[in-house]
Amino acid sequence: MNSKKIIGLLLLLLMPLALMAKDKNTSYVVSKVSGRIEVITPKGRRRVEKGDVLTADATINVSFSGSMTLLAEHSDKQYIINAPGKAKLSSFLADKRNTVLTLTEDYVNSVVAQLRKDKKVKSRRHSDPATVTREQAVKDSAFAVKEVNDSLAKEEADTIQIHQ
Repeated sequence: MNSKKIIGLLLLLLMPLALMAKDKNTSYVVSKVSGRIEVITPKGRRRVEKGDVLTADATINVSFSGSMTLLAEHSDKQYIINAPGKAKLSSFLADKRNTVLTLTEDYVNSVVAQLRKDKKVKSRRHSDPATVTREQAVKDSAFAVKEVNDSLAKEEADTIQIHQ
C-alpha cells in the first residue's frame, strides 16, 4: 500500500514538470503585428513580422504602442500581447495585462496553416459566414434552375413527339 502512495505522489510531483516541458516546446505563430516589436537573438535584433514562428524562450521587445497576436500551434489559444517591455515570450504570455482567447483548435490550425502558406488549405477571399451562405444559396439556385430547364426541355421534347 505504501508503494502505491509513493508512486502516486511521484506522479503528482512530475506532472507539472511534464506540462512545463510541453509549454517550452510549443511554438507560436504571429498572426498580426502593430507598432514596433522586435525579437532579440544572439545575432542581433530583428522586427517581428506576420507569419514568424516564436518559441516560449524567445526574448522579445514590445514598444509602448506595439501589440501582436499569436496563435499557439496545436492548441486552441490566441494571445494578444500589448504590455510594453523586454522579456521572454513565456513571461508575456503569463502577464495578466495581455489577453488570452480560447478558440476552436480546428480554427487555430486552419489559420496557422494559412499563415505558413500551407498548400493543403484553400483560403477564401471572404471569411464572412454570410458570404459562405450566399455562395451555397447561389449553388442551390443554379442547381434548381438546371433541373427546371431540364424538365422543360423534356416536356418540350415530349410535345414535339406527340405532334409528329
